[in-house]
Amino acid sequence: MSAHRFEMIPSAPFDFERMTKRLQGVSHEMFRYEDGALVRTLRIADKVYLVGMRSTGNAEEPSLDIQVNAEHEIKPSDLEEVEARLRTMLTADVDLKSFYAHLEGDPVLSKVTADHYGLRFILEADLFECMTKTIIGQQVNLTFASTLNRRLVEAASKPLEINGTLYPVFPSAQEVAALTYEQLREQQFSQRKAEYVIDFARSVAEGTLDLETLRLKEDEDIINQLVKIRGIGRWTVECFLLFGMGRPNLLPAADIGLRNAIRKNYGLDVQPGEPFVREMGASWSPWCSYVTFYLWESLNQKTNVSTII
Repeated sequence: MSAHRFEMIPSAPFDFERMTKRLQGVSHEMFRYEDGALVRTLRIADKVYLVGMRSTGNAEEPSLDIQVNAEHEIKPSDLEEVEARLRTMLTADVDLKSFYAHLEGDPVLSKVTADHYGLRFILEADLFECMTKTIIGQQVNLTFASTLNRRLVEAASKPLEINGTLYPVFPSAQEVAALTYEQLREQQFSQRKAEYVIDFARSVAEGTLDLETLRLKEDEDIINQLVKIRGIGRWTVECFLLFGMGRPNLLPAADIGLRNAIRKNYGLDVQPGEPFVREMGASWSPWCSYVTFYLWESLNQKTNVSTII
């Protein structure tokens, strides 16, 4: 076993405490909290790492102490890959100052952003994990979705043992593809959901679908491509774009949570419809994803649970 640590400097403002509190609110099954650090495993290519992230700065001068453990030798190139993955996951290089400046003329949204200053998306660890978990989360509540996610992890992958503690590792496409529908049915997956998850994994494992090449495409092109896959609709792809790719200008205008947040913050008598949201959201571009995210957060300060995750 080997261990290394390094310092990571995100762009300011970056409120790591606010971001991690949100994770606690949604009960993310891959993260743990140990001695003040946010901990989870990362799969990069064929290697698995345990990464601990601890804030050593503040929102205006952010700094993270990163601890990396692995069963294999950790090379300098491995650390570079881990940092690159973490910067993507933590949206560490997004220019929030430009986002806030864009909304200065809107007194309502300026207040919302001030209330959640420094909050950023924490993305899923990779695109396969994001889409798989989004398919699992279709038409079920957050608690049961988390239960199904844990059962998939336990059924398909081997945990990583570090210093006598076992940490869950999200399975690779190949590991999920090797499962049978019956195995997931035994874990309380519906027949269709078992088929959707395993068939999606097989398309990735066999090379029919190359997720990484999607990063080069525009949002609508990605939506048009992925909705052709059985079990994947527009809502699913929008989640994928938001929480897998971190696309900054996505407007899920049909989302009930977003419409409720607009009604609440703007003091509307009725919930706005999708056309109203699209008309209002035109002025949010190129930051529609972040306006949506902050409006979701404004709905429930206590648990910070959005409706789409």
